[in-house]
Amino acid sequence: MLRSCASILVALFVCATALQSTSSVALGQAASPPDDATALARQILDDSRPEAERKQTILDHPQLSLALLKALVVDMPAADSKEEYRRIPWIWRVTVAAGKRNQVEEMKPIVDFCVPALNEPLRDWQAVVLGGGIINGIGLSGGWPDEQIRTMVAGNSDLSQRWARLLAEAAVMADNPQVFKGTRYDALRIIGLDTWDHRGAQLFRYVLNGVDDELQQGAIGGLSDMRSPCVAQALVSGFSHYEPENRGFALRALMRDHDRTLVLLEAIDAGTVKPADLGAERITRLVNHPDPTIRKPARQFLVGSDH
Repeated sequence: MLRSCASILVALFVCATALQSTSSVALGQAASPPDDATALARQILDDSRPEAERKQTILDHPQLSLALLKALVVDMPAADSKEEYRRIPWIWRVTVAAGKRNQVEEMKPIVDFCVPALNEPLRDWQAVVLGGGIINGIGLSGGWPDEQIRTMVAGNSDLSQRWARLLAEAAVMADNPQVFKGTRYDALRIIGLDTWDHRGAQLFRYVLNGVDDELQQGAIGGLSDMRSPCVAQALVSGFSHYEPENRGFALRALMRDHDRTLVLLEAIDAGTVKPADLGAERITRLVNHPDPTIRKPARQFLVGSDH
């Protein structure tokens, strides 16, 4: 009897071990380890996989934004622009998602990683991360990028110096016709965090009539983030020749704070901006604004009564 029981126990042990091994293999085949950023980056860059699946991989791993970014660029040849631009859409998706989450703790190491050293040039993918990803993402979340960047560089003299140099490098990139337009857009977004005295005239050149729509959109976005009383007039000045999407971005920028909104109302009164340009949602916001200095003229200009 004892021998029989021992045999049964041995058999049960062997079965349990085999089941555990089979289960582990099955789990391993079902999915990559969730924290393996290198493996996930390979999946994201695998053009044979469905695009929707790769986008979802990014959304499913917000805690890995920095690790994914590093894995996406770690082996990218410096002189291979074709490969760089194959990866850039995915680099952008990782970092604009981080920007939209608008958490300094997540964004700060990304910014620190991507702002070039003082002796290195600004690479295209870095401009995409900083301008099209972080800065753009913060704006899309409703935040002000300059406030967040100020928090990130505070107390870090190295990053502060590199950021100041970045603004100058981005200004050169924005005007370089040899750079892809989409990346020049990102550079224009970066210089929007500089001052009007330094970069206002440069951004204004890109809202003039006849400028490429994508570059114009970058300048509108840059002006939107720039803190200056000159911004609103600059945006209104080109309103009549903006294409419809860019008009929407300009209106969003003009309704971003009190003083800009007053300039917008003056433009409506002057006929530069038509009520039809605003759309019902913006009109409703203006005529029901909690601030009477905005609500009263809005009702006067848009519904013919200030009551």
